[in-house]
Amino acid sequence: MKPSPWSLAAAFAAAGITLSPTPASAQAVAPDVADVPPTSPIDHREEMTRLELGYRGSFVPDPGFDPFSNNDFLPAFSMAVTRTVFAAGRLSFAAGVAWDNEGSTATIRGIDGGSLRMNRITVPLEGRLHFGPWGYAFARAAPGVAALETQVSDASAPATLSKTQWLFATDLSAGVAWLVWPRFERYRMTARYWLQADGGYGFVAQGRLNLGPDLPSGSTQRVDGVDLGTISMNGGFFRLAAAISF
Repeated sequence: MKPSPWSLAAAFAAAGITLSPTPASAQAVAPDVADVPPTSPIDHREEMTRLELGYRGSFVPDPGFDPFSNNDFLPAFSMAVTRTVFAAGRLSFAAGVAWDNEGSTATIRGIDGGSLRMNRITVPLEGRLHFGPWGYAFARAAPGVAALETQVSDASAPATLSKTQWLFATDLSAGVAWLVWPRFERYRMTARYWLQADGGYGFVAQGRLNLGPDLPSGSTQRVDGVDLGTISMNGGFFRLAAAISF
């Protein structure tokens, strides 16, 4: 048999225990746990691992580039992975590795064509100034190396003339990264999507275009090489990219 609440109240009163109603303030609904920062809060809009994929366009005015381009423009596919290594207030610093795959072709003096391909492998060192949910501005220095491959082909020649050389390279640039979504829930570990743009100047050590024949080992053919002088791949550039961070 279920006891009456009145008999329970009388028993408590006889024992000297006073019952009082719960205050209205204590009945308030507890805040959403998602809105409460953890004990050691990490803003994942600032401290993150980030993958960028984009398009790079470089302007190379050096005459040595003319045999490989009709307009002094060098397009490229660009990729970079970075990780925040330091954050304090609105400032952070990130480092990583980047790869730019660039290529160009042209027709030279009636020859079938000259082609150039350059792979830059650099280490981006990036300082960032954050603007909360909107993203950040950044300045980047990226030292590294470039593998420059040049080739001249002629259907009437017995062999293609080519050369591959490794050169020191560095990029200096500045730009803005805009956080597309999600902008809030900064303490939540989730994928975030970005758009960004930067521009700057790329330095590459001067190379020599003394191309030699591509002949199999042990070939007895005699093919003269060609010396097209020097080439400097220095020039201004812009880059447009999309990124995802975690």
